[in-house]
Amino acid sequence: MNMKIKDSIAWAAFGAVMAIIMFPSCSDENEAGILEITNNEIILQAEGTPVQVEVKSNTEWRIDFAESTWFSTDIRGAQSSRTYFTVTYDENISDSERFCDIRVFTKDGKTSDVIKIKQLSRYPFIVPASDNMELFTKGGEYNMDISTNVPETDIVITPTVEWVKEYRISDGKLYFNTETNSQSPRTGSIVLSYDDQYQRKATTTINLSQAYSEYANAELVSYPTVYGYPVGGITNNVYIEGTIVATGTSKNFPNNRYVIQNETGETVVFESESLITFAQFAKVSLCLKDGTIKEESEGSFTYRLISGITAAHVISSELSTFTIPEKTIAELTDNMVFSLVTLRDVEIASPVGAFTNFKTTDPGAADRKANKNYWVERFPAYYRYYPTCIRDKNGSNTYMLTSLDAPYAHETLPKGSGTITGIVAKVKLTNFDISESRLCILPLHREDINIGDMNEITSVLVEWDCNVPDWKEIGASTFTEYHPTGGEASQSNAILNKDGNKHFQQTYADYILGFQDDFRGDMNLNTTDGYYGRMRGGAFNSRPWSTSSYFYVDKISTVGISTSLSLQVEMNSSWGGGPVAVVEYAYSMSGEWVKVDNSEFTILGQFDRTAAGGQTEKNIPGYKVYDFKLPDALLNRDNICIRLRPVRLPSGVSSFMPLRLANISIKYNK
Repeated sequence: MNMKIKDSIAWAAFGAVMAIIMFPSCSDENEAGILEITNNEIILQAEGTPVQVEVKSNTEWRIDFAESTWFSTDIRGAQSSRTYFTVTYDENISDSERFCDIRVFTKDGKTSDVIKIKQLSRYPFIVPASDNMELFTKGGEYNMDISTNVPETDIVITPTVEWVKEYRISDGKLYFNTETNSQSPRTGSIVLSYDDQYQRKATTTINLSQAYSEYANAELVSYPTVYGYPVGGITNNVYIEGTIVATGTSKNFPNNRYVIQNETGETVVFESESLITFAQFAKVSLCLKDGTIKEESEGSFTYRLISGITAAHVISSELSTFTIPEKTIAELTDNMVFSLVTLRDVEIASPVGAFTNFKTTDPGAADRKANKNYWVERFPAYYRYYPTCIRDKNGSNTYMLTSLDAPYAHETLPKGSGTITGIVAKVKLTNFDISESRLCILPLHREDINIGDMNEITSVLVEWDCNVPDWKEIGASTFTEYHPTGGEASQSNAILNKDGNKHFQQTYADYILGFQDDFRGDMNLNTTDGYYGRMRGGAFNSRPWSTSSYFYVDKISTVGISTSLSLQVEMNSSWGGGPVAVVEYAYSMSGEWVKVDNSEFTILGQFDRTAAGGQTEKNIPGYKVYDFKLPDALLNRDNICIRLRPVRLPSGVSSFMPLRLANISIKYNK
């Protein structure tokens, strides 16, 4: 080749290389960043530790996602050297899965990808009403309530014995048949199991004991005869007849405790170690031989209970018709204790919050914040039952008792009227200042509370819920008049206040009404910050107090109202305890004040989160609702005033403490 040509090719090649080095290509500047997502779908358990999500890129990258209350990450942006981000999540306590899409993209926005986050529902569970079940000698169909969060059709039922037949689960119940046992007592079990697609497994076993009765020759005796037996073992071969009204399966009544009731309303209470499968309202002949009579107590109220009863004691059982006696509150008597009755024409006096408005935790120390049942576990005797004040159209009142174990404990109270069916109970609750002289009603199941949204008994004339207008926005602002938050529009100018009050603000002080926590068993049930079951700023707090101080309501008209009036108040005090107070009325704030008959009440001290001695049998774990019948002198008036005034300090209370008001209303009968 010609040397000049060779030289020119060499120089051209050298020039090209230098051009690349000295002048970078325009296409390099526009080249998209590279993203590599290891896993585009992340499955989170219902609860667990934070999860790292891997991201690889040759450039700086970012993430973005919709705001979420249950889900967060440690970054929204990162350098190219960062190869992951961390996902933190709250426990999923619902039966539904939760989802969130996270968009991952390079800083220049030219490359992006999506990571789909799925959080599983709470862990699958199958919970029978009891782990043990006692069956009668005679064969037949049995059933047991089953609580589960999985499809009933996917539950595998496996009996371990051949004498269990025709089993199925339908509408929350396990059904099965047994053959008659003609030889001797025998045992077996039924296993319920479920596996989901994420390898989560739920299994439960129900142990069966089928009796062989040895008591067929017992002698029939009356209930009063049984009442006369001494405490101790029953050696007489005797039986009673009656209807099973409490079947041992209610979560609002002690486990495996039963009530048998005769036609005149007399009752015998008995218990067993295992669940005996009675149908409610089954007519039963029940032998008592080999049972043991014990004395039980609820506070200072003592009653007799027969223990050691088994399915073998059931001589016969057949379905029957049973008419539940209907009563008014005033018609309840001591002779009805433990009998099943229906209270007619009743309403919940102050239908605010849930069936259980307990203070169960608080925003104090870390251990109290994290555990929603902190106080319940420390003081179980004070949390046996929450007494919801109920009243009827005649103005009588009493309490409906609800355990925290009841499935409906956190349901919002119905505002209407209707009936409540339950066991007549005599329970002393010193922490609610309820003595054993009060006859209460204890529903066995939610459907026994037949109260809806329509109220045919009363209308609310005026109501103040005492909630802060907006906890986040009120800040340092104040207001001077607090008008009704509920009731009739014609009462919009009415006011709630305290004597000498300067104004309302976020925090209370002398002669200034501020806001305090209210306990609402139907609110904040997913929180872990100590505010489980409570409302911030849901009540007023105020000071100072003396026998000349008072809360009052004014500018209320009753013109045109000719039926009975009533007053409902929800209050408590600081932990040291409150005064004895009365309800008084007048026709103007300067007028003569008259005491309402039977209106003295004690304002109870609240459970305290820090003070020594702030948790005693006289401290109320919440607020108490009081219901008062107002005099007919207040009817058809242009203006009425009501005030709540302390009259003295009760025994054990040394000084006036701040008082709290969570709700106040006035109703009239329709």
